[in-house]
Amino acid sequence: MPYSGQVIFSQSGTLSVQAMDQDPAAKPTTYTANGYEAYYGPVAIDEEKSTFTITVESSLVRNLIGQELQRVFEVAGDHLVITPVDPEEGWRVTYERL
Repeated sequence: MPYSGQVIFSQSGTLSVQAMDQDPAAKPTTYTANGYEAYYGPVAIDEEKSTFTITVESSLVRNLIGQELQRVFEVAGDHLVITPVDPEEGWRVTYERL
């Protein structure tokens, strides 16, 4: 089943993520608890490298608090594709601008 959710980059320089694995039997991951992912914090965007780094201030998964999460991004039309810097993490997410 697909994830559903949203990512919000604010004009004040913060990022918030909320996403849910719709599978009711979803197992916890590094970023999720009970199939749900939610975190927030200030974000620094490096457009030249197509990366951003969020410093997690609050998170459903508490051990993420204080961590810096760096991500690679690509914008194509109304779509934002986000992947980890380390491809070994093995995930990719696409958001559509509303």
